[in-house]
This record gives sequence, structure tokens and C-alpha cells, in this order.
Amino acid sequence: MNHNYILSGSTGILGSHILYELMMKIHLNDYHGSIILLIREKKNVTLKKRLKELFKPELVPDFLLTIDFKRIIKENITLIKHDLVDEQLNLEELNNEIKYTLIHSAASVNLGTNQSTTEEIQKTNYNGTFFLINKLAPFTSKITYISTAFSSGHQKGLISNYFNFDKAVSNYRNPYEEYKSKTESELILFCTKNNIKYQIIRPSIICGRLYDTPLFVIPKFLVFYLFGAFFLRFKESHGQQHIRIAMNKDSGLNLIPVDYAAKAITKAIETDLTELTIASNKCLPNKIALPQLLKQVGWTSFEIITETPDNLNHIEQVYYKTVGDQLNNYLSTPVHEFDVTVLNELMQDHINPDVSLKFENLVEYAVDNSFISLID
Repeated sequence: MNHNYILSGSTGILGSHILYELMMKIHLNDYHGSIILLIREKKNVTLKKRLKELFKPELVPDFLLTIDFKRIIKENITLIKHDLVDEQLNLEELNNEIKYTLIHSAASVNLGTNQSTTEEIQKTNYNGTFFLINKLAPFTSKITYISTAFSSGHQKGLISNYFNFDKAVSNYRNPYEEYKSKTESELILFCTKNNIKYQIIRPSIICGRLYDTPLFVIPKFLVFYLFGAFFLRFKESHGQQHIRIAMNKDSGLNLIPVDYAAKAITKAIETDLTELTIASNKCLPNKIALPQLLKQVGWTSFEIITETPDNLNHIEQVYYKTVGDQLNNYLSTPVHEFDVTVLNELMQDHINPDVSLKFENLVEYAVDNSFISLID
């Protein structure tokens, strides 16, 4: 079995947990194998420092403490500078005599809908992806592309694990979904043409850990966490104001723990699956999740409505221009669920978690950390 990996996005929420799982695979393979990390350099922060951040005591899962993870960092991990927006990639560190599995997790998760967002997503998630896979094709035997469960677009009912790429989809919520879908279909053509195996893996909304201690941990607070962060910040700076929040009360958030998603991805890599949706068996209803978030940040003056209101007051103007622009299309999505039959078969040793049972704990963890990221 191939234990040589190239991973992009390792300093992200899901990518960091994929890295932890790959390190365990190296350990179980008697410390044979390699992990090439493509890391974006930041001003005054070296690649080594960015990697070191992933192993803060409050972040690293306890299972890594049972193995010699420092040895893996020293002997099995190689860092290569790479930014999806820059068409530059030095591959001198790669071994020409072996083939790698590329796990492409890096992406912009900007869920906005304006023109500048469209340009950002096209440059980063689409152009950046195809530059990367073209550059790495000679070294790659398999490409595992981390997409999103929402590349299916704004749909209702049961969404299949296997997408029909011949069926046109026009009702995407945002450019993020549209370009994920476009990348999926073109990636299949690229891999087929170049005789490279492929996998498209589609996680739903990522939340904190529910399997690996310390529990509830997540390195960055994005997507639904942004909702709570907005009201916490606004309350601290302006106090409470009454707000009308538009959502579909009958729909909900499909949340999946980051550690479960990472385990599913690294397990899927060992199979011939070409598509895998990683989602929960059931959604957490908006009418439960959102009031719970507001309660945890101490916000009491709100009402839930079905459509974006007219005559916006001050907080509503700010909300619908910022976090509302990112989340409104998800809160108003039609009632839907994902077919997780394939996922459940793959993950027989890990029960698909019911996030609703621990949602209060997940939010409490975020509030205790003031929604401040643990890594840069």
C-alpha cells in the first residue's frame, strides 16, 4: 500500500486533521512513508512555524501523544512553499522514483456572492487547483479532491452520493459551490486522460471534534460558527438590538465532526471509491441550532422570519451585508438530506454521529474561546 502523500491545506480546519490521521498511518507502517505538505507562507511566519502551530497542546488530538509524532515531523514530513494564487511550485523535494497520493484540501471558503468573491474563488479554487494537479501529475498515482456536499447546488429531497455530471445544475448558492462542481467534472476528465486514479470527497458543514479528545476542538471558527461570532462581537461593541433573522424553519444544518470527516477521508483513500459524501444522517433544525447559538452568546432580542425583511434597522443592515451574505442561502435552503449509505458502509467502525446531542457543547467551546482561531 502506498504511504507517500502530498497534502495541501494542512493548516486549515479539515486539512490539519487529515494530517493527524496520515501521521498515524505512517506510525502504523513502522515509520515508513512520506508526507509532503504544501503550505502557504505568511508574512513573518515561516513554514516550520506554521506547521508547529498545528501541534499546540490545546489542539493536537490525544491519540498522537501515544506515538512518536515528533519523529514523524522530523523524518517523514517535508514542507514545500505553495500558494494557490501563485503559479509557482518548486518540486525538487519530490522523489522521482515513487508515486504519491495527492490530497487536495486547500481552498478559499468564501461563501459570498459578489463579483470580487467570484474572481477570488475562480483564481484560487479553480485556476489554482488545475495549476497544481498539472504540475504534480508526473508524480501522482491518485488525486483525492476535497470538494463540498453542496456542490450539488440548491436542492431539496435526497441527494445521491454519486452525482450525475451530465445533468446541468444552475441553482448554486454562491461561486464557491459552482466552482467546486466545475472542478469536480473537469478533474474527472483530466485524470481519465492522464491515467490517474481520482476520488471526489464531499464533506458537509464541518464542526468540532466528537471522537478524539480533547473533544469539541476546532482550529478555526468558520461557516455556522460565524453566526455566533457576529452576535458576540456586535454585542461587545454596540450592545443588543432587535434583529429579524430570515431562515427556513423546516430546514437545518448538516454538521459533521472534523475528526470523523478526516478519518473517513483517510480511510477512503485506501479504497477504489470515486465519490464519497461525508454528511450526517440527519440535519440539526435551524429553529433549534440558531436560537441555541444566540442563547450561548447571550443574545435574546431576535425573531425568526421566512424572508429577508424590508426597512432594515442598523444591526440588520450590518448582518445581511456581512455574515448574512455568507449564510443566508444556507439558512433558507430547501429541506434536504444526503444519501450516506456508502459512507456508513465505509465507516462501520465509527457510527455516524448525531451532532444534535453535543451541539450545545460545541457552541460552548467556541464561546469559551471567543470564536478566536487557534492557528493563523
